This record gives sequence, C-alpha cells and structure tokens, in this order.
Amino acid sequence: MFLSDSERLQYRLEPTPEVIQSAWNTIAGHESAIGDLEDQIQGLLNQVRDLRYDQAKHRAAIERCKGLVTLARRLPEELLIKIFEHCVEDGWTRAPVVVSHVCSAWRKAAHAPKVWSHVYANGDDPKALERTRFWLSMAKSANLHVTVVTSWRIPPRPVMELMAILVERSAQWRSLKIESDTLHHADLILAECTKPTPELRSIDIRTAALDAQDTEAIPDLTRLVDKFNADFAPRLASVSYVSTIVPVVPIFPTHLTNLVLEIKESPSHRPLSAEAIIDVLEDLTELRTLSLSMPLMYEHDFVPEADPERIVLLPALDTLTLYGPTDLNEILTHIQAPALHELYLRSLEDLGYRQRPIGPSLARFIELSAPPLRLLELHDIDLDPETFEACFAALPGLRELRLHESSISDATVQLLNGPRGLCPRLTRLDLRWCGHLHGRALVDLVQSRHVVDDLTGPVSDPIEEIGVINCCFVTEDDVLDLARMTVCRLVTREVDDYCRTCGCCANQRYRTRLRMRHVSELIHQKAGIRLLL
Repeated sequence: MFLSDSERLQYRLEPTPEVIQSAWNTIAGHESAIGDLEDQIQGLLNQVRDLRYDQAKHRAAIERCKGLVTLARRLPEELLIKIFEHCVEDGWTRAPVVVSHVCSAWRKAAHAPKVWSHVYANGDDPKALERTRFWLSMAKSANLHVTVVTSWRIPPRPVMELMAILVERSAQWRSLKIESDTLHHADLILAECTKPTPELRSIDIRTAALDAQDTEAIPDLTRLVDKFNADFAPRLASVSYVSTIVPVVPIFPTHLTNLVLEIKESPSHRPLSAEAIIDVLEDLTELRTLSLSMPLMYEHDFVPEADPERIVLLPALDTLTLYGPTDLNEILTHIQAPALHELYLRSLEDLGYRQRPIGPSLARFIELSAPPLRLLELHDIDLDPETFEACFAALPGLRELRLHESSISDATVQLLNGPRGLCPRLTRLDLRWCGHLHGRALVDLVQSRHVVDDLTGPVSDPIEEIGVINCCFVTEDDVLDLARMTVCRLVTREVDDYCRTCGCCANQRYRTRLRMRHVSELIHQKAGIRLLL
C-alpha cells in the first residue's frame, strides 16, 4: 500500500490529539468491517456445513440403494451357504454368528444347518459347554466336523463333560480332529468316544509326549484302534497322526486306506525305531496312500530293523511318501508294495543333514516289489550312476521323473534317449538344481524321442513336458531349443509341488531376464515356442 505525501508527513511529525482521535476512529471502523465480514464468513460456513450434511444424506441413500442391488444381496441362498461353509473350513469359526448380523438374506442363509456343521470345542474356553450346545442345536441333523482342543491346564472333568455332549451326536460325525499338547488328554478324549460313528470318514490327531521323561510312562493311543475299528467306524478311511514319538504298538484301525504319520522334533527318550514303524504298518493291508515324516533332531539315532529279511506287505498301496533323514529310506527294504504307482522320497539335506547312500534301499525295494511306478520323485536325494541305470531298467512304465538337487550326469540321461531307450513310457521330466547336467543332453533326449527307426517293436513315447529350474549348465539357447520341440517349464507347478511350500525354486529374476532378451521370439506365433514362464 502506497502513502500520499500528506500521510507521510503525519508519520514524520509528532501526532496531535486530532490525529490520534482520527486514527482511533479509523481503527474502530476497520474492526467493525472485519466483524461484519466474519459474520458473513460464518454464515457461508454454516451454509457449507448444511450442504455437506445434505450431500452425506444423498450418499447414504445411494449406498442403501446399491445395497439393494449389490451382488451379495442377489446371490442365491445355496451359494451364500457354500461361501459361509468355506469361511468356517478356513478357520473362521465364528463366521456363522458374524455373517448373520449383515442382513436378513445373509441371516437366513447363515441359519442353514450345514453352516454350523463345523463344531469347534475349545476346552480352555469357560463357556465351551454352552457354546457347543448352541452350535449343535443350530447344526440339527447335518453331518458334523468336530474339532476338540485341550491343554495340560484343563482338568479331566470339563473334558469329559464336553465330550459327553459331542458323543451324543456321534452318529453325525463326518470328521474328528483332536489337538492336545499331552497324550494323556488325547487319550481321555478317545476314551469318551463310546458310541458308533457310522458316518466318520477321517481323524486328525495332533499331540505331544509331554507327560513324563520315562519312556515306559508315555502311553500310546491304543484306544484309537479300539474305538474306531471297522465295527464302530466302518467308513473311516483316513487318519493323520502328528506327535513327538513313534507309537511302539499298532494303534491305527486296520481298515484304513490313507495314513499320514508325522513325528516332530522332540527330546523324547523313546528311540526313533524302524521296528516300531514296521509294527505300526504290519496290519494295515488296505492302505492306498502312506506318508511318513520323521524329524531331523531326535534324542537317539535312528534304530534300523534287526531282521533284514522282515517284510511288510501292503498289496493295495498306490502312493508312498517318505520325508526325513536319509536313514528313514531304509524302511523301503522292508516294504513290499506290488501295486505302487507313485513314490516320493524327500530328504532333510536342505536342513544340513549329511546324506547316507540310499541307492541299495531303493534298488532292493524295486527288485522286491516290482511296482508299476508311474511317478518317481527324488527330492534332495542322490543316486550313483549304476543305481540310476538299474532303476530305469526296472521301471519300464515310468511316466514322470522328478529330480531335485541331483548329480545326474549327461551319460545317465543318454540312457533314456529314444527311440528305444530305457523308460520308454517316460513323457514328463522335472529337473531342478541338477548341477552336473548340460542342456545339450536334454535337447538330444527330447529330439531322439521324436525319431522313428525301421526296427519292429514298441518305440519310446515323446517327451511331452520338461521342467528345468536352476540347472546351471542349461543355457537360454538350450531352453529355447527345448521349447521349440516340446513344452518347457521354468516355473513350479500350480499343484502338487513340494517346492512351493519351502520356496527353494523361485527364479523370478532369471525368467524376467529371459523374457526381456527374447521378447521378439516369444511373441512371434510362427516361432512355435512353448515356454511356461
């Protein structure tokens, strides 16, 4: 703001009373104008606030209208019931209660008995009895999936009262899951299962041997075979047993078709014994799938079977999985499985375990059983060239071979070369971390399987898919050559891939570089490259 000459003169001279009075009058006028402007601003702000409120009402009305036409309101009741069931299956046990508060349609769907069929009874909850009664009343006559959780802090009486309520509906049990940190409480739960379970399909037990340090004082869950035999549970097919000790006596119902036996790391004084495992398996002649997982750290070394000629016959076994120290694979020499189609051998070498040779055990198992294997997976388990050749020669029906961190050589792979090589039915190869294998050997293998000679007789099947992950001597050119002849996979499989659980075969950076370097070839349709990136 600029001042006139007369105004400047006022600031240079001492003000007179008239000048002072005039200044105060001017100040009062400006303050009055500021007050009037403040009133106008406040009025405008009130109008804005009223407009904001009206705007919020319109938005709320829009949300209500959208809620009427939203997909969640228009879903069929059957689909809502299925969604709520999946929520409970994924571990959200309070889902039926929560979703019933959303709207009348959801409340109606949430009252379907199937939504309440997963009964979660936690013994540590002081309201477990009331909650279990309510859940069972809502489930009505639906098949029940029962989970019972207990801990060492719970005295026996509350557990018995809780089980008494559940056992009244045992005819509806479809699955039973027991989670307890002591064998004593797990045994107490099984002791209360006094009624038949005609619809029961699976049992899952997770417990630990924390009752005593003395082996003799640690009981086995022998009630399992007594309470769920073929007479009381005729449809029982699967049992998963996770504990810290191997049972020393048979505890599983003999009519099982699927068994998962997993032993966790434990300071238990009970030895990890091959004899105990064989005793457990001896009467399970109807098994179709068997999975054995043993710990790396245990109080004692693995105790092999004293009788090298002892054999357990599993005539119906279709799938066998062994995971643990390489010693565990010695069990193979005592198993005869003439109908086996899939064999998965996985070692704990990635956890620092020094392997022992498994070749003799695997060779003896194949010789003894002569299984019609279609799939063989060796994860962190290596074989010498002679054993590889013997296994390939004994497995003419092998269709899929998976090797992880194997020292298989070019010469061994050449044994599979067509048109009349070993394993003539082999169509799928999955090779990971094979540090001695060159890409040209794989290219020659795939190429040779497409050759037809003039000789009579059956010829080898072509390779339909080959997976190559983190094999240092397989170059990008080798990968592209393979992809021009067959499907070449550089990523883990979507399903049935053990490496997805441990994350050892993530090669995102390599796949990104390959895609960027060869982008023109990959997008050109006439190039005929079948590459799974």
